[in-house]
Amino acid sequence: MKRLTNGGTKIGFALWKRNAKRILIVILAIVMVFCLVGCQQVQDESNECDFSMFVYIEKSPRWMIVYHKETKVMYAVSNGENYGNFVLLVDADGSPLLWEGKD
Repeated sequence: MKRLTNGGTKIGFALWKRNAKRILIVILAIVMVFCLVGCQQVQDESNECDFSMFVYIEKSPRWMIVYHKETKVMYAVSNGENYGNFVLLVDADGSPLLWEGKD
């Protein structure tokens, strides 16, 4: 049986270093996916207030997307410095964007 010499240790370190790079790349890729996916929260109407005329669909630190309960017209609402500004969302034709999710 042969014993590993100093040269064998260098080969082992090189293999470990190569595998460590691969593991690091996989971990970074997973973190990036979670960061990109975690930007949205879609809510259903079970979280709505009974007295509000709007239901929020998506929320971020700077804005949220809501729709009017009766007309289903969608709006973007600012949460940042200009808190509370409503902007009508429109489709490619310029018509108001309507919520087509579950009621």
